[in-house]
Amino acid sequence: MSLQSRLAKLSHVQLLQFAVDACESSPELKNKADALIAQVAPLPAWCVDILMSPDLLPQLFSSLGLSEHAAAGVCSTWLHAYRRQLRRCRYINPTSLRRLADVPDQLQPVGLCMLPGGVLAITSGPGHGNDAVKFVAARNDTDQQALAACQASTLAAGRFQWLMGMARTNDGLLACNLDEESVALYKFAVDGLMDELATAPALAEYGRGFGRCAVHQQTQRTFAVAISPGNESNAVTILDSHLQVVATVEAAESTEEDGPIRDVAVHGDQVIVLTSDVHPKGPGLRLLDLDGRFLRTIAAGQLRHPHAVAASHGRVFVIDEELKEDDEDDEALVLHVIEIHSGNIFQTIPLEVRGRDISSMIVDGDEIYIAELDANRVIALRIAGSEA
Repeated sequence: MSLQSRLAKLSHVQLLQFAVDACESSPELKNKADALIAQVAPLPAWCVDILMSPDLLPQLFSSLGLSEHAAAGVCSTWLHAYRRQLRRCRYINPTSLRRLADVPDQLQPVGLCMLPGGVLAITSGPGHGNDAVKFVAARNDTDQQALAACQASTLAAGRFQWLMGMARTNDGLLACNLDEESVALYKFAVDGLMDELATAPALAEYGRGFGRCAVHQQTQRTFAVAISPGNESNAVTILDSHLQVVATVEAAESTEEDGPIRDVAVHGDQVIVLTSDVHPKGPGLRLLDLDGRFLRTIAAGQLRHPHAVAASHGRVFVIDEELKEDDEDDEALVLHVIEIHSGNIFQTIPLEVRGRDISSMIVDGDEIYIAELDANRVIALRIAGSEA
């Protein structure tokens, strides 16, 4: 008996289900089915006008996420609408990961800061001979003259104890320092020879210095993570534009050496303090005002072992660890994108990284730069749709 005869014995419902299953398993067969459907029952002109309307498409695509990416394949108009939606939502594209080629081997990158002209400043770990700041091209369009000037500067030739996190001010580059009680925070010029402009000493109770820092651009206040000699206690130190201490807030202790405060960021008029799993309140994001007063906590109970934080466009980006689905005894690094207003995790991206120690992260324009300390490299993730 032929296949046609056997299929004729099936009911309409059975044939319909069979056809649906076949189309879902074969893109080529689905395309043929779509063409036949269009011939038998073409969409009316008014419907086509609506589906291609530049005024209505943004509303239609506002309900779509990354899982509905097939919509971008309908036509070029829908592709551009989908890309605009991804850009508006600032989704991170996990497939766009690239490694910065000019980072020196064995650098052990610790701190990152973007300078004018697309020059990326990088501090190095103690295994690199207590080196100075390195400067590399962050993008293909990096200003080569600006890069050369930085590489020939006094700062590039200097040697320091252990420079850590960095941040930009209106007129300088801040660099935190560990293991030298005389200087805990340096400020360097961002032009010319990048000479030293000012310093701040370590606090008596946090004699190891500062690990991470962030700057509020309007007031030029600096928020730095202060570290005790054994790293069992941390605090956030607020400094004014002259690097004079204004206040020390958010003091916390733990019995571990990892430290209860991992990182700090500034977004708008809010200071975001990333606490670790050994913090008395557990891992999360504590939001403060510019005077250090506690406002609220977000993502509490949603993080496991966070490494670094950055903030941009109403979102907080956190490097964290999650248990692998196929191995509950092992963890993998992920990037959480968290909405500041709601505190909800907007997107979680598995990170294809070599090491397990993420030392720093910054957001610049449409890219996120991540420093892998033990893998000796800096990688960049691109925000999806930014090429549209």
